[in-house]
Amino acid sequence: MKKIFSQIWELALPYQDQRDDPGHAEVATHFAQLLVRYEKGDNDVIIPAIILHDVGYSQIPKERRMKIFDRKAKRIERLAVQYEHQIEGVLLARKILEKVNYPLNMVAEILEIISQHDTRKGFISKNEGLVRDADKLWRYSKKSYEAMRKRAKSNQDMKKEKAPLKAKKKPKSRWKGVKASINKPDYFYSERARNIALKELKARMREAKKQPER
Repeated sequence: MKKIFSQIWELALPYQDQRDDPGHAEVATHFAQLLVRYEKGDNDVIIPAIILHDVGYSQIPKERRMKIFDRKAKRIERLAVQYEHQIEGVLLARKILEKVNYPLNMVAEILEIISQHDTRKGFISKNEGLVRDADKLWRYSKKSYEAMRKRAKSNQDMKKEKAPLKAKKKPKSRWKGVKASINKPDYFYSERARNIALKELKARMREAKKQPER
């Protein structure tokens, strides 16, 4: 990693992984580096953008930012949190990039990517597409599944005494649904990212077979 990327990483570190998702920034950056290498994206735009894309969550009170995982929350409430973290992310990313004297022409593109990385329909450039691909690939990583299991267990523990738990989806049905989302049109920008996601999903399925159903 370039020295200036390491400087950005260190400045962003206190603001990372604020949704009980330890490892998100690290894993997404790893996937971004792979995609840059194979898809020939602009390293100087994509890597700072992926490092900084979710720092905005740190500026939102935890109770509100965690609404994005609340199935009882209305869609408009979850969407509002997504927009808010994008706006806050642009403001914080700008400060960090200015602190390292990052080139202004690249700052503009990086901030544009961050500004709608979760809510934009369609892709506006290769750089933007690859950043969003790397962000989505986190969802299929081992660290992501570990974080999801912890959140699910925490929610179950809170509800145990209040009401019986609803029946879970059968494992095969759950994995089928995840695979279907990977193959949705316009979900991934690059075919390479789609293939990585399918490979990661197979690894998670193998791991799940070795664990008792919770």
